[in-house]
Amino acid sequence: MKFRSSIWGLAAALVVTLVACGGGSGGSSGGNTSAPSNNPGGGTTVSGTSPGAMSSGAITAFGSVFINEHEYDVAKAGLIDDDTGQTMNIAGLEVGQVLDVKVASTSTAMAPAAEMLHMHPLVRGYVDASASNSITVMGQTVQLSSSTLFSDHRACVFAASSPCTAVSGIGGLATTSGSTPGSYVVVDGFLFNSGGSTVNVIASLVAVFDAPGTSPGAAAFKVEGSISAVGTNSITIGGLTVNTANAKCFGSGASMSCAFSTGQVVSAISSAAPSLPATSFDAKAVMLRDRLPVTMAGATLELQGGVSAVNGTSFTLRGISVDASGLPAGTSLPVVGDIVRVLGTVGASGTSISATSVRILRAAASASFAFEGDITNVVTGSAANIFTFTVLGQTVTVNAQTKLADFSLHGWDDGHSQSNPFNIGTFKTYLAASSTQHAIVRTAADASGNLQALSVALVKASSVDGVAGVVDTSPAPVNSTTTGTPSTFSIHGLPVSADPKAIQLSRKLTAISAGDQVLAVGSFASGTLTIGATRGFDNFVVDNGPPRTHDEDDEGF
Repeated sequence: MKFRSSIWGLAAALVVTLVACGGGSGGSSGGNTSAPSNNPGGGTTVSGTSPGAMSSGAITAFGSVFINEHEYDVAKAGLIDDDTGQTMNIAGLEVGQVLDVKVASTSTAMAPAAEMLHMHPLVRGYVDASASNSITVMGQTVQLSSSTLFSDHRACVFAASSPCTAVSGIGGLATTSGSTPGSYVVVDGFLFNSGGSTVNVIASLVAVFDAPGTSPGAAAFKVEGSISAVGTNSITIGGLTVNTANAKCFGSGASMSCAFSTGQVVSAISSAAPSLPATSFDAKAVMLRDRLPVTMAGATLELQGGVSAVNGTSFTLRGISVDASGLPAGTSLPVVGDIVRVLGTVGASGTSISATSVRILRAAASASFAFEGDITNVVTGSAANIFTFTVLGQTVTVNAQTKLADFSLHGWDDGHSQSNPFNIGTFKTYLAASSTQHAIVRTAADASGNLQALSVALVKASSVDGVAGVVDTSPAPVNSTTTGTPSTFSIHGLPVSADPKAIQLSRKLTAISAGDQVLAVGSFASGTLTIGATRGFDNFVVDNGPPRTHDEDDEGF
């Protein structure tokens, strides 16, 4: 028996929306972060491909090197390890590594080219502890998400006889036990400093290696982060006290005093391991870092990372203040936990960014919702390339960054053409002329609860509707065990009434609770999504329990 394609689409949207919004292992050559190639209009005069610009983000694919949806030609580029100053081999790069790309003077939007690549993993050391979605390395809490990749470079993996099993997830990592160290890892990702969070790093790649031998490199053990406290000959980074008494300290490539201040970002390295579990570390060198890859006022900068705070029209990314007041009208701000890509210019102080574009790459689970239903009430916004529409009673905003496609003509699995006639410039007229207004809509809610469309995919006309997301706290869910008496709850204010016979509880759950991630498919009428007693492919509820942040990535539209 087979699911309808649109139900598969909604199920995929649940996974993609809750754990992997819009990512992927590919990229588009010269893509514009303000207006993708299939969404003309609303472009900017500069991008992460502009000559002299800097673009910082995780590698998503190779051909050349794909970062921030740009395929950079690296044939003439160099690769520098910022911790040691050594020139590295570009062939050794991996998907998931975070690089700072200095764009070449010959670069164009259609043919992006890199002049120099800079690598600087945030942590190198032993895994001391692990939880369901995090590990502790060098005193840093490293958050693992759906987009965190794992690679295993240990010699035993490639042994001709009796090879060991390659680590592919958190379950394969060993943790420190007594005098026995845990797995030795190198972690790439983004700094994350939030007053209400203990997370220090959001990992994009956890690479496992054999433990350093008798001749370890100068940066075999490393921690990078924001200084939270300063003592006599010591600084604190996350949960690690770094002793600087015997360290050489550097700033801007020159020797400097080791008298650092709280809030500064530094890298501390040594060839020697700390005592385990790592709570203190004798550094041999400490380097003062700029939070921004480029600090020249007015320089073009593209930056990927996790949002740790939102305040009015600004938010914090990698500890950097991003001024979003100049974004087009109707643009929703991200929420804490969103992984975003920002395009903008460096502020006058050299420590902030004035954003011209913000794209949500992976929304926080609590702010991620997907809907299947008919699009109605399409209204032109007050600014160009802005529209609102209604789906299942929810008002959703569409702008030039929303991914748009029409799968009703070819089917969900067939993909869509790069010359997509359904784009932001044709949005309203295309919908009016379309044979279907039934759609799968992936959204992210901003701090005020307003829904921003991450993607809108038209599918074949259907009477089946659905929603995927986190169950609201209010009104509190009411659970029934008697068929004919429905269980009731809501998802982003959308009331759901479901016969208990159609509800499937996973992970040994006993009831639907606020905060659970739920997929509900049924029929929408009079403001309520109703699921009858007969469970079927177009009538069911699945409760997956509280969101998990470390699931297999599910790529798609």
